[in-house]
Amino acid sequence: MTSTERERSGPLAGVRVVDFTANMSGPFATMILGDQGADVIKVEPPEGDVIRAVGTGVAGMSAYFANLNRSKRSLAVDLNRAEAEPVMRALLDSADVVIHNLRSAAAVRLGLDAGTARRGRPSLVHATIDGFGREGPYGGRPAYDHVIQALSGFAARQIDPKRGEPSLIRQGIVDKLTGQAAAQAVTAALFERASTGNGQTVEVCMLDVAVSVLWPDGMMNHTMIEPDTVLPSVSHSFRLTPTSDGHIAFALLTTRQFAMLRDAVGLPGGEPLDTAEARMRQGGAVLRDAARTLAGHTTAEAVEMLAAHDIPVAPVVSLEALHDDPQIRANAILREFDHPVLGAVRQADPAVRFNGARPEDLTPAPQLGQHDREVLTELGFDQAKIADLLRAGVLGQRTPVVSAPE
Repeated sequence: MTSTERERSGPLAGVRVVDFTANMSGPFATMILGDQGADVIKVEPPEGDVIRAVGTGVAGMSAYFANLNRSKRSLAVDLNRAEAEPVMRALLDSADVVIHNLRSAAAVRLGLDAGTARRGRPSLVHATIDGFGREGPYGGRPAYDHVIQALSGFAARQIDPKRGEPSLIRQGIVDKLTGQAAAQAVTAALFERASTGNGQTVEVCMLDVAVSVLWPDGMMNHTMIEPDTVLPSVSHSFRLTPTSDGHIAFALLTTRQFAMLRDAVGLPGGEPLDTAEARMRQGGAVLRDAARTLAGHTTAEAVEMLAAHDIPVAPVVSLEALHDDPQIRANAILREFDHPVLGAVRQADPAVRFNGARPEDLTPAPQLGQHDREVLTELGFDQAKIADLLRAGVLGQRTPVVSAPE
């Protein structure tokens, strides 16, 4: 890293990630890397990442974008222009990691395919994210979280037991799982490079991630081709229990927990349910009886009753009240600060602590092209060359940079 670069702390300090991703899966991956200390250069087209304008926002920046692009610098450049070739070459030469979620044809056209990007750069870690995979009837098609949920079994796993209709999880769960998988794979590749000196090509497919995550518990009854015994799916336990003023969630697994539930809600003793099969076949009746009792109590009372008997339980917390929940406050996972564009915001901090602390030197999501001059200067372009790129329309900064308040 050059002396002009920001000093970063964290386990990935000193690693440069050149990020050509957009939407959610890739940006979530690179935000994790940036939060952990990597210098992430977000390369955007002149119009910016499409999600800059998706959803609630201020002055051309959406909350959606801000929540996925912390700890990065923005370089807005039109890579389709021939004059941008020296910029691309300098970016690749400076990178430890290159990551994109472009379709194959676009990657080849820009020289971002693994063969081209890694040519003469044996230590480069090259990572790609795609939707369905390269082969097969869906290979190469565009994909969003919704359609991957449908194909992967997620929607079928969400079937309403009463109406029999499949349903989607109402957030980009596969995108974020893919981002987590990509971030982990990149750090694994960097770990290997530390001992061998060689980078490698990392391929992450949204459909593959979704199927692999679904499988452990979501496909328990579809793992053995010829099982001896077929028991009710554990998915049936993912239900909320109404109270007089809301809902709670609780879960039981062991014989002791079923006994404790009976004690907690005052049910008469019954069969001990001392085998897993008995609990799965007959536990439903105990849960229904308990639910009838809990319906007459407030949420706070129900949580206290079950927690006093060491039963895993929590209230359903509304989105509006989430930030004020005492456990979430105790975990200090949410941070309130003044964003230079969005104003006062509340945002989730990195989930992982290192040495007992979360990263503190985080920077807010950048404006489009905010770091054009800074990054190009680090790459060796003098002011005259940068001015030439501006005149040629290669650099794409379209909005004035708003300084953070003093």
